Amino acid sequence: MSDISVWVATAAREPSEALLTRLDRRWRDGVQAAKNEDCVWLRDAMHSFVLAHVDRAAYRRRLRTVFLTGGETHEHCHGFTPMSDLVTGDMFGPQEIDARHTGDDSPLAAAISLAKTDPHVLAVPVITERTYTDVDEFFDHAATTLRADVHGAVLPVLYAPMGEDLDEVDARENLLRAGGFATYTVDVDFTRDEPHDIHASVALLLEDALDSIAHLKADTPGLSMLGAPTWPLITVRADQSWDPDRCREQTLETARKGTAGA
Repeated sequence: MSDISVWVATAAREPSEALLTRLDRRWRDGVQAAKNEDCVWLRDAMHSFVLAHVDRAAYRRRLRTVFLTGGETHEHCHGFTPMSDLVTGDMFGPQEIDARHTGDDSPLAAAISLAKTDPHVLAVPVITERTYTDVDEFFDHAATTLRADVHGAVLPVLYAPMGEDLDEVDARENLLRAGGFATYTVDVDFTRDEPHDIHASVALLLEDALDSIAHLKADTPGLSMLGAPTWPLITVRADQSWDPDRCREQTLETARKGTAGA
């Protein structure tokens, strides 16, 4: 049985306005500085947004987080975590980002596999609906195979297009529930809403998701739940420019052009 002490819910849930303002600036400056980088974790709005917000929530709980996405691996370091930049004087010192690329393999399948081997990890894959519904990977995407009392945790972040059809939403929700996931949905539209309101909504959503994981970890050893638990999954509805599949295709196209011109 794993130690659940690091997963426990905390009382202070809402981050301060000052921290969210600094987090927004850290995210925007990071994307701008990395615009010529080939790593999606550094230059892509969706990936870097997820990384910044999950890092903030995980930092409060001292969770060891691993971020996963598809695409090619590279040799250079991803740098220090956003919270290492925003919180000075931390007794543990700055922490390096652990962000991984799974190539052609499913990042969700890799995250579930990692959680089964490490009871203390929070594995955060960034995926799309196309990734989740891949028939060759569907069994490996089932959160129902995770045991909260002995395994780590997986918190997938799924991209969905803004303004999607309600029938499509219902179909996806049914598939996710069948796979053992409970969806937490947030709209991210910086053309419509104030940045502070968006960041506050995402921050509180992550608090809810991680509190849910904490409750799963606490309840399972006591056998107080009936049947397999449902694990939280974050759905981020955003502009098509945030689509991870589109971003990965652009990266591959840039790499092909670079190879052809060499």
